[in-house]
Amino acid sequence: MQLRIRFVGKEQGLVVPLHYNKALQGIIYHKINESDPLLATYLHDKGTKDPETVRRLKLFTFSRLLPARKPKIDPEKKVLTLEFPITWIIASPLPDFVVALYNAFVKDGSATLRTKGPDGENTMRVSSLWVYPDPKFTSRVLVETLSPITVYRTEEKDGQKFTRYLSPSDPDFSRLLLENLCRKYRTLTGARISAGNGSYIKPVRTSERETIVYYEDTVIKAWSGVFELSVPEELFSVAFSCGLGAKNSQGFGCIAVWRGSA
Repeated sequence: MQLRIRFVGKEQGLVVPLHYNKALQGIIYHKINESDPLLATYLHDKGTKDPETVRRLKLFTFSRLLPARKPKIDPEKKVLTLEFPITWIIASPLPDFVVALYNAFVKDGSATLRTKGPDGENTMRVSSLWVYPDPKFTSRVLVETLSPITVYRTEEKDGQKFTRYLSPSDPDFSRLLLENLCRKYRTLTGARISAGNGSYIKPVRTSERETIVYYEDTVIKAWSGVFELSVPEELFSVAFSCGLGAKNSQGFGCIAVWRGSA
């Protein structure tokens, strides 16, 4: 399910650094802590355990800040100016998570984005708030990225491990996305599932170059655009509520049904 928040604020807009994923994640943890401290601690420190790999997943994702018009970029100051109203979408399959966030935003009526620099603290007022269910299942659907998708492998060369990020043109891109969805489903339900031979997630229209995102000191490469998704019904809602690809709780892989023309 998705929580959609619309913010209003200063007439001159919201000035943010080029890389603000960490600050958005901070709002989520802060709001959850206001509403349900035990849930906040569980999400931040642990997450939900995959019964097969024992890896722990934080089952939520979120979009970029989506302004009324295209952001203005100041390359010298390395900031963006976003014009209000601004929409922000947070998704999760965990009802307690969505309810806690909803209650916190209703109670406080605002959110403070804390970043480094002279414009390091900006408060946005909540003008409206909606909870949307996952889209109705269809065998094939076009989706757009609300935050870019990242897919990677850990490889080794000369005894040193390194992260290799994959582009949508890589033949393993779709396979790894599907395997990731199966892992999320298993973590949620405890049941194993296979995507099946007919399943795929393929690019339809993507950015010419990858998006480079700095999350604290980590460089992450990701891709934005429109993708065609064909997966079993069990994985369909997982894609929308958990996100596609890796690092979802850091603000990657949030999607919505594409409403344009491909």
